[in-house]
Amino acid sequence: MRKKTVVFLAVAVVIGGAITWQALKPPEPTKVLTAQAEVLDELRSIVSATGEIRAKEFVDIQAEVSGIIVEVDVVEGQNVAKGDILLRLEDLPFRADVNAATAQLKATEADAKNAEVGVATAEANLAAEKTALAGLKVELEQARTTRDRSDSSLTRKKELFQQHLIGSEEFEIAAADARIAQQTFELRQARIEQGEANIHAAETRVSAAASVLDGQLQRIEAARASLDRAKDMLDKTVLRAPIAGLITKLNVEKGERAVPGIQSNPIATLMTIADMSVIEAEISVAEADIVMVQLGAPAVVEVDAMRDVEIRGEVTEVGQSPIQDAATSGAGQEGKDFKVVVRLDAPPKALRPGFTATADITTATRQNVLVIPLQAQTAREVELDAEKRYVPPPEPIDDSLVTPVAAADRRKLEEVEGVFVMLDGRARFRPVKLGIIGDMDVEVLDGLAAGDTVVIGPIKALRTLREWDRVAIDEKRQRESVIRLGKKSR
Repeated sequence: MRKKTVVFLAVAVVIGGAITWQALKPPEPTKVLTAQAEVLDELRSIVSATGEIRAKEFVDIQAEVSGIIVEVDVVEGQNVAKGDILLRLEDLPFRADVNAATAQLKATEADAKNAEVGVATAEANLAAEKTALAGLKVELEQARTTRDRSDSSLTRKKELFQQHLIGSEEFEIAAADARIAQQTFELRQARIEQGEANIHAAETRVSAAASVLDGQLQRIEAARASLDRAKDMLDKTVLRAPIAGLITKLNVEKGERAVPGIQSNPIATLMTIADMSVIEAEISVAEADIVMVQLGAPAVVEVDAMRDVEIRGEVTEVGQSPIQDAATSGAGQEGKDFKVVVRLDAPPKALRPGFTATADITTATRQNVLVIPLQAQTAREVELDAEKRYVPPPEPIDDSLVTPVAAADRRKLEEVEGVFVMLDGRARFRPVKLGIIGDMDVEVLDGLAAGDTVVIGPIKALRTLREWDRVAIDEKRQRESVIRLGKKSR
């Protein structure tokens, strides 16, 4: 009985000691991944975006008149020169319109000739009336002279008659001659008035004939315009290449109907010609990145159809307004994209418009720059002094005890961007000032020195890490991380 008691007491002592040691043992350090702050020869800030390859100059060929396609003279992929015939439409109705317009023009020109004859006749009649009026004026002067002479003769003979020097018969003859001379003069005056009226009427007929002629001449111009329009419509049944280039798309075949296009209606597009001398990549850049993209920025473009081929280029256009997308035009809260055009320096001959492209645009470059991995970035609410410098909390005496921050003190905290460095097995928060962001690294402007060991993960551990926490490197995952990410980013 005594022996069993001793054994039981011994076991109890061992268990109690184990429990006490476990309670007093410090917590296990947090397993982390680390990297060193190092100096790179060059760091480039890159904005990546996707889009498609296109020719700088391209034309969608559309018909201006409706008609059946009776001839297609090109095939997709064919190079054409400016002015080459592309296709022909049925032209019978348009030729008929030209013939009708030509006949109408000739008829109008004949009417104009008749109007010219009418003007000439009216002018001749006017001239005849003027000549007749001139003759009447001569006759009027003769009648005036005769009347005056008859009046004088009558006056003398009246005096002689009163003196009984002549007989009554001679006096009466003189009086009759005077009356006839006066009547003749009045007749000549009446004919002058009639002649002037005839001239006015002749002038009116000349003006009317001239108006008729002018109207016929206007009709000739209208007929010529109609003929020109008919010829233009006939010419439009033959479609020619407006630029030299490559037929990148052919949508129609012989026998189909061409429909006139309005504002580049894709349904009406018969074919597309692209000038392949200048090729660009048109990409869509998110609004968060567009502010960093500048004209002239170098870029590297890759296309899905040509793997492992990098094509260098330069940004030649940066959109000032977001791309309007009918599907998302009403979604005002969603992120918007902006158009950016990259002109390719030496595009391969196999490149074609429509290829999906990805462009990496260099927005900034730094030489001999201190960098850390992007994963090291974090932020914490910390206490700052009057000069906005970080005030680290005191080192805890017992790792198992974490002093909670009072509500009044929490109001004094400010969120600061920084990293955790590993010093003597503990995590120490360092506020840092960061610069440009590269593919996998970020520039450090202040707060670190080359060779400092920074914590880069795991993400879960980095999210909950605190000042003075014990940390240790997870050797296995660290080796895997170096193999996967180490030198690849460099």
